[in-house]
Amino acid sequence: MYIDLKERKKIKQKYYPLYIKYNKGLRKVFKKKFIKKYENIDNIINNHNQIWLKDMIVQNSFLNNINGYKLDNCQKEVVLAEEKNTLVLAGAGSGKTLTIVAKVAYLLKQGILGNEILCLSFTNASTNDLNKKLKNYGVRALTFHKLASKIMRHYGYNYKIVKENVLLKIIDKEVTYHKVKDLVNINFITLNNSKDIRNMHNLVFKESLVYHYFRKNIVSFINLFKNQNYHINKFNELIRKSSSKRIKKYLWLIKKIYIKYMAYLEENNMIDFNDLINKGANLVRKYGYDSYKYIIVDEYQDTSLAKCLFIKALATHSKVMVVGDDWQSIYKFSGANLEVFRNFKNYFPYTKTFKLENTYRNSQELLTMMSNFIMKNKYQLKKNLSSSKSLSKPIKIYYYTDNQTKILGKILDSLKDDFIILGRNNENVNIVPKKYRNKFMTVHKSKGLESEVVIIINLEDNVLGFPNKTASDEVLRCLLPKEDALAEERRLFYVALTRTKTYNILLVNKDKPSIFVNEIIKDNKGLTEYKKIK
Repeated sequence: MYIDLKERKKIKQKYYPLYIKYNKGLRKVFKKKFIKKYENIDNIINNHNQIWLKDMIVQNSFLNNINGYKLDNCQKEVVLAEEKNTLVLAGAGSGKTLTIVAKVAYLLKQGILGNEILCLSFTNASTNDLNKKLKNYGVRALTFHKLASKIMRHYGYNYKIVKENVLLKIIDKEVTYHKVKDLVNINFITLNNSKDIRNMHNLVFKESLVYHYFRKNIVSFINLFKNQNYHINKFNELIRKSSSKRIKKYLWLIKKIYIKYMAYLEENNMIDFNDLINKGANLVRKYGYDSYKYIIVDEYQDTSLAKCLFIKALATHSKVMVVGDDWQSIYKFSGANLEVFRNFKNYFPYTKTFKLENTYRNSQELLTMMSNFIMKNKYQLKKNLSSSKSLSKPIKIYYYTDNQTKILGKILDSLKDDFIILGRNNENVNIVPKKYRNKFMTVHKSKGLESEVVIIINLEDNVLGFPNKTASDEVLRCLLPKEDALAEERRLFYVALTRTKTYNILLVNKDKPSIFVNEIIKDNKGLTEYKKIK
């Protein structure tokens, strides 16, 4: 029998009563005596579990052929271990989806029914990909929103989902230039303050890029606010804590818009996607829902606090396994909260952490390079990724000075392998020659994909380069995790460079090179190759 963390604690309580006293603050004078007498208990249990796992690996030979793939020993341990709750740290290309499918197959062999296993992922794309690989096992993955909708219907609630432009229309109605001119970085020179002049200023402002970002910030704030499952009183707390007059005024404006938006939803019997999660979780807490024996969550690094609490509400009598990679958390502005990943055991007690560190996509040279790069972020969790692949020059750098499109066209014409082109922003598609634009995508959309060769374009040091320096407005930082300003950009660059199965091509501005490219070159002498276009 596998001894999980919960059972381990019971053993200590039963046979070693001093264990509980010590962990509640036993005086230091007893420390040496305690350690001497009881230090072997964890070793004994660990050895027992390792022997059990080795025996189970032999007994479950079917793990050598899951959808045509053989699991490595790390993956097999995740599948076979019977912990109450499990956090799986999975490196890029480490076979996390294969491990999830194998876990489902194992649970079914253990006699658990398909409808007693809940699989969740975050986007339609990731859920569809998971379902393709689960199709032979009679278990279907759901997005959080589809599950919440199912729960709402189960309890007889029939809300309509509000269109995205409703909030934008409310913002447009509430915001005028003269109301917010001290909140935005735009000024008009005027000789008078007539109604016509004021209207003209407002029209020009509403068509400006400044207003586009101002409005986007308000939408992001409201989404983040609801993703954290805050009550409206949170606005008053944020206003009270702020020492900036500008932020106080900004928060009052957002609060007013928020109240009007929520009133519109109520009057029209509508909810948004954030409400769907929060209301679904509240119904589960109040009335319960299907008694799942196992809940498996993919892409857990993208979890918001609201979704974490939704899982917790569903998991009253369930074991929970979440799989994700904090190095690939790139949806902060959509509510992804790395705290619920890093502190998973605070939400789900008796959690054991496993690591999938054998990777099958990238070369060891690229893994070492990118591991050092990402760990410059203060709060990332340590992983020691390894690969049997080797490639002496995993990064090829092409410099450009003016005509980036022409150089890119020549590079693409010379490629024989399958490739994808990645840009930081949607607008970067305009750099790509027209005949190759079907190969372009943003880095955000590339997550989960792989290609023989990856070309990353527009690597220059400017506001809309890579890293992108359109820093979030100070008002958004009231709700965002406190980390380095470029932490998420660093994770995004990591995602971009780990899509390749061979090497990356970086198209770099020679006069204003990306600070990330300069860093990669400086820290990895000999692993980069400089190429010229003839």
